[in-house]
Amino acid sequence: MKKILKYILVVAFFATISACNEDAFLEKKYVNSIVDINFLTIPTHADQAVIGIYDALGYQGLWKWDRIILGSSSSDEIVEDHGDPGWADLISIDKYRWQPDNKHIWRHWTDNYAGILMANSVIQKVPSIKGMENELTKRYVAEAKALRALFYYNLVTAHGDVPLLTEPIGPDKAKNLTREPAQNVWNLIIKDLTEAETDLPATYSSTNDRGRVTKGFANTMLSTVYLWQKDYTNALNAGIKVKESNLYQLEKSYADLFNGVKEFSSERIFGINCASGIGGDMWNRRKDEGNRNYLWGPYFSWSWFTQPARDFVDRELKAGDIRMDTVILDMRNGETYDKNGDGIITEEDAIPANPPVDCHNMKLVPLHDNLNDGKIWSGDLDYVDIMIMRYAEVELNIAEALVNLNRASEALPYINDIRKRAGLADVVSTDKALLESIILHERMVEFCFEGKRFFDLKRVGKLKEFLGPLGWTDKNVVFPIPQKEIDLTKMKQSEGY
Repeated sequence: MKKILKYILVVAFFATISACNEDAFLEKKYVNSIVDINFLTIPTHADQAVIGIYDALGYQGLWKWDRIILGSSSSDEIVEDHGDPGWADLISIDKYRWQPDNKHIWRHWTDNYAGILMANSVIQKVPSIKGMENELTKRYVAEAKALRALFYYNLVTAHGDVPLLTEPIGPDKAKNLTREPAQNVWNLIIKDLTEAETDLPATYSSTNDRGRVTKGFANTMLSTVYLWQKDYTNALNAGIKVKESNLYQLEKSYADLFNGVKEFSSERIFGINCASGIGGDMWNRRKDEGNRNYLWGPYFSWSWFTQPARDFVDRELKAGDIRMDTVILDMRNGETYDKNGDGIITEEDAIPANPPVDCHNMKLVPLHDNLNDGKIWSGDLDYVDIMIMRYAEVELNIAEALVNLNRASEALPYINDIRKRAGLADVVSTDKALLESIILHERMVEFCFEGKRFFDLKRVGKLKEFLGPLGWTDKNVVFPIPQKEIDLTKMKQSEGY
């Protein structure tokens, strides 16, 4: 049976967990196996099943690779120009030659639905488990709803109309799947997040639970979702809830958010827990899905993946911007990197010139590790956490909402908070159009290579303006539905594909 039905019939009953070496809740184990019909019937199953949903975030179709590919390689911050025919699907994302059989689009689709189906099982079954404390039951369901909202957010922002599944389904229903209007998907996302926010804790008392979703997660997502809906009042209110919780603030060092030094800082709202020495796994069991992020770093001269676009470096990264040194290795300026991790840059660390690959992506490259000793292929260095959501996004969301509510002067402190950390001068103008441009610029630089840029441009209606010169056309406002899904269901393909 083709893969979509396998996911629908099997993944909803999968809950497989890998051990992690970090002190976090994902250290809990669940042996790889298909769960029997009695699964999710006793209290100990509930936590295992919820952790299984988190597990999906580390699948290759999400933040291990493809969510970032769809959001960054499709934008103006990245160029995939290495010419290797083995990476044709990756290059086609960059060049807007999107096809329904593209593996990055396919994996993004199936892995998001894998998470949704596991969340649906928890939402449906956990409330019926006898012997569980009521507060814990409500929390587990809230976690599942919050994560389901995140998976649906990924799908609706990428594809528009998509199937809307809220319970486990069988083969007959799977064959008859159709695409639900995007607004109905957005409505479910808002409903899930609003209900989850009520029952999620603001923090967790045990360090074993750090990394789980919180009220801060739900409200940050709501602020972003309401921006997509152009509901600026609710976007502002959700962002202010995060601010007024007094649990989050910007980390002083931008670099430490991405080099493995300080991953559970007060800026982090949600991310993927990674640990070393586990064969490339993050939260998940898949030994074949090592973190590609570090294949983007400069440990070899042929480091092509997610290469920073020269126009992005020259146009957007201004002189004096601290983020420039953090995220870019610019070989054109003679820069190199401490590849052997001894703390001293010598000739041994020199990276040979390899035009046109003259700058490299430095996000998620671990600090002070030897990138020359082969461990990079084993996953032993695969421990830099991936930030999905952080307080910087809250501040820029609040600023964007305020500007659109014609309260520009109130937006300035939030914009300038981001800029001060970057070493840039304060913005003083209250011109609405100028501030909208500045906020979009700050989002591009602050979140570069994190898979957000394409979707930010789509949200504010500027895809054609920024990406049209690179080959973007009107059909590329959405990614195609994977052809395997079209063949197995009653879904119709998006126009132009």
